[in-house]
Formats: sequence, C-alpha cells, structure tokens
Amino acid sequence: MAVSVSDVKLKSAKPEAKPYRIPVGENVYLDVLPNGRKVWRMRYLKPPEKKPAIYTFGDYPDIPLKAINGLAKTVKEQVKQGRDPTAYREQQKAKAEAEHQATLRAQAYSFETIAREWHQHRRDSLQRWKSAKNAAKILHMLEVNLFPDLGALHISEVTAPLLLEVIQKVINRGAIETAKKLNRWLNDIYRYAVLRKLVAHNEADNLKGEIPAPRRKNNPYLKSDEIGAFIRQVEADTGGEIIKLAILLTLHCLTRTQETRFAQWSEFDLEAKLWNIPAERMKMKRAHTIPLTPPVLALLERLRPFTRHQSYLFWNSSIGKPFSENAMLQVLYRLGFKGKLTIHGLRATGSTVLNDARFDKDIIEAALAHKEENSIRGAYNHAEYLEIRRQMMHWWSDYLDGVEQGAHIIPIRQKAL
Repeated sequence: MAVSVSDVKLKSAKPEAKPYRIPVGENVYLDVLPNGRKVWRMRYLKPPEKKPAIYTFGDYPDIPLKAINGLAKTVKEQVKQGRDPTAYREQQKAKAEAEHQATLRAQAYSFETIAREWHQHRRDSLQRWKSAKNAAKILHMLEVNLFPDLGALHISEVTAPLLLEVIQKVINRGAIETAKKLNRWLNDIYRYAVLRKLVAHNEADNLKGEIPAPRRKNNPYLKSDEIGAFIRQVEADTGGEIIKLAILLTLHCLTRTQETRFAQWSEFDLEAKLWNIPAERMKMKRAHTIPLTPPVLALLERLRPFTRHQSYLFWNSSIGKPFSENAMLQVLYRLGFKGKLTIHGLRATGSTVLNDARFDKDIIEAALAHKEENSIRGAYNHAEYLEIRRQMMHWWSDYLDGVEQGAHIIPIRQKAL
C-alpha cells in the first residue's frame, strides 16, 4: 500500500462541523473529528462472515504517518488468516491485563515474599531463632538454595515435584543435612501459608521419605584405658583454669559444648545437688536435669573464686562473655588430641563406658539428653527415676576419679540398675 499524503497535509488538516476522512491508502484513512482529534482507521471484511467492519489503530500523531503502512499490513494478514483483528486485539489486551494482574499477585504472594514473612514472623513474634546470627544464617540458606528457583513463583504454583527438584540439587552436592533443614523450613513456610489461606495444602509434606539419611560422622572418643591419662593431662595443663574445669565438668556431666559454655550459677541447686538446664538451652528444646556428684561439686568449688560474681560459670572477662565455642577444643589440640578426640567425643566416651557397664540404655540416653525423660519416667515414680540417674552419675564420677588415680578399672558392675 502506497501512502499518498504527506505529514504536512495531515498536520494542517483543520476540524470541521462534521467528521471527514483523509484517504492515505487502500482502505486506510485518517478521521478528522470536530473536536480536533485525528484517528487512524481501516475498513476491512470481518471473517468469517465477511461483514464490513472498521479497525481503529489509534490517534495521529501518536501513530506517525510512516508507521501506518506496517500496521495496516499486519491487519490485512490477520484478516487473510481468518482472524478478526479487532477481536484479536481485545483478546491480547485481556491477556496482557491478566498477565499484569498475575505479576502483581505473584509479587504480593510469591514464594520468596511468603518465606520472608514467615522468617520475620518466627523471628519477631515467636522468637524461635536462637540468636540474630542464627536467624541471618537461616535466611541466607533460603536465599542461596530456594529463592533462585522458587522465589518469583506464586506460592500456589510451587508444587511437591518442583520442591523435590530443588531439594534434589542440594542432595546431589552432598549437603544432606542442609536438605533436611530446608525440608523442615519448607514445611513451616507452607503451614504458615495454609493458615493464612494462601494455599490449600502443604506441598512440602509430600517430601517425607525422599531425603536420604546423612552418613553419621562418628566423633573420635577415648577408649577406657585412655581416660585416666587424658584427665591427668587436662589437670596438668597450665593454659587456663576456667577452660580446664569446663572440660572436666563436661566429661563428668556428659553435656554438650553449648550446655557447658552457657551454664549459669542460677541453674545449680546445690542443696538438692541438681543442675537444672532450661529447655531453651537444650538442643532438643526439653529441660534437662543432671544429678551433681561429689567430684562435680568439687569442680564447682574450684571454679567459684573465678566467676562467682558473674551469671555464667565460664565467663571470659577479656571478651565480656562466655568463652568461645572452640575454646575447649583448642585445649585438646594443644594437648595433642587433634583428630583423636573432640569435646562431643567425651559424651561418646561416657556412653561407651556406661553401656559396657550394663546400665539401662534408656537411662544412659536420658543422661545424654537424647531421649525424652518423661517417656522413661513412665516406668518409675519421680523419686525412683532420679535416684537411678543419680546412682549412674555417681558411678561414672567414681570411675573417672579411679582411672585418674591410675587404677585399672574394667567397667563391669556386679548388678545392673
């Protein structure tokens, strides 16, 4: 189609009392309206019935003269293909609007948005994270492992197969523990979304059984004939009395590093001879009670002059907080135990000796805070349960004192408790 008019003519066209047309090519014209508006239009035969119809392109000069030829050609092609260009344009507008609304909706309820809301809710309202550092670490794990693939999707579009695909990437790189944590957090995120009616079902719940169990890394521990020499080495160490006492308390009480590090004087009932650790300080989030033996009470007396005026037993005045997470481990390294023993290995040492001595496995697990004490107490009354725990811990402390003095003790008792 050849354009037969110039821009000068179109610009100079004045409005009249009635609309008039300026032809610019085959079936294409510019309507000049009384209000001064100039509109591009084109006559065509509407398929399939071929009824006369008019297609409106838009206003001049918003659509310049040089562009109308290409636009008219596109309309003719659509008609030739049996498509009504006016109806098609409306369909495209509706589709674009739907996509726009979907984008807005996805932005409002995207997986990333909901995950961040959940994280903030858990941090601020529920105060579930151990610390701000821990909360930041978890958010970073979501940002690295989940948001790149899932973040922009509306949460209702994130299906179980898609979740599995993302988790499988983590498993494939050998990070099985990370995959387990992500699965746990995904369950929490979806529970949060279900309660707020953003999704109907918890898609993450379908991942149960899909994540393989991680290979356990056994912590190096002491054999029974090595325990005495170890205690003597620790006692002889001149690197610091407080750290030394922390290691010995950990060995006698079979506590985890964090349970020892953040021990507070207020947790110790010296009259009842019990150490009551609150649930929020325990790995399993269950309160834990440890009977105190005479050797443990002696350790506390040795420690008292150093930190009795502080809340924490193992206070480091130079840094204004309890000693660092690796402080006890560094002592083991200095004593030549690198690769041979870890602080957690002290718990394994105690577990091995107590099992060899044929103590009740459930009582041992309770002492290690592996098993819920309430489930074991069902077989005993409270006093009986505590007495059995106390007898075992007394036996263990006596055993440690004996091997420290050089006694050769075979951990077999005459009568099982």
